[in-house]
Amino acid sequence: MRNIFRNIAAATLAITGLLAGKVSAQEPAEKDKSLLWEISGKGLAKPSYLYGTIHMMCEKDFKVAPKTVNALNKSGQLVIEANVFDPEINTILAKAMAADVPLSKKLSPTDYHDIDSILKKTCGVPLAPFENYRLAALVSLMAQKSFPCKELKSYEDTFVKIAQSDKKKIGYFEGLEEQTGYMLKSFNDQQIIEQIKDFDSTNMNNDKMVAAYKAEDLNALYRCITSADLMDENGMHWLLEVRNKNWVAKMPAMMQQGSAFFAVGSAHLAGPLGLIKLLRAQGYTVKPILN
Repeated sequence: MRNIFRNIAAATLAITGLLAGKVSAQEPAEKDKSLLWEISGKGLAKPSYLYGTIHMMCEKDFKVAPKTVNALNKSGQLVIEANVFDPEINTILAKAMAADVPLSKKLSPTDYHDIDSILKKTCGVPLAPFENYRLAALVSLMAQKSFPCKELKSYEDTFVKIAQSDKKKIGYFEGLEEQTGYMLKSFNDQQIIEQIKDFDSTNMNNDKMVAAYKAEDLNALYRCITSADLMDENGMHWLLEVRNKNWVAKMPAMMQQGSAFFAVGSAHLAGPLGLIKLLRAQGYTVKPILN
């Protein structure tokens, strides 16, 4: 269970790739291709930076551009979504993911048998160890096992190590329980059951998303992540809209303390309620760093 709980918090974008629904994704207006954006204006003494990540990626596709390292080095603090490196993560998430009703009672005999068979085939584990946990815990395990590689890397992990080596302050937008709560509100049990049954290992790290990320194309990334076969309106509301508004309300005070490097999932940057537009609506100048 140890690695399973860590991945629940660390793989929000990967998790959404397992879950289906219906939504009409709106086209973002950003024309420039960049994962890194500078935030200035409104009396800020120094600019801050906004960077879009993919939380988990195959090592062969993983790369941190020099401009990104430079921006982080110039920043006084790093801010990520939640502290997925908290030593108490197992205790926190075990409590958050605990189920009121055991899976053997919640699921029909057919669904239990089918999911048990799928887990054994794809992950090499039976359903029984998850008896007293929510179905969402299964998503994390499948997220880890579904990538077409054995070695995975995390931008958040890389940035935290850089920040720690420079003794920078590290901040978080939300707590682990809060982050898990948003995920649990975003997808119901029936959605999870349906997607586990329809599980396709290519969903988690498809070529289009990786290509878009390498091209720093936020528009394409946003379309991939919010497409009708990946996220429904409820998921959009809780995973993106609510969290973006919460975060943008916290960012001004963080930036007033000194230059900050904000590293969050790429889907949070673009779109009609993305951080870029929300910051601009507050009066900040947000521009792409292209080189």
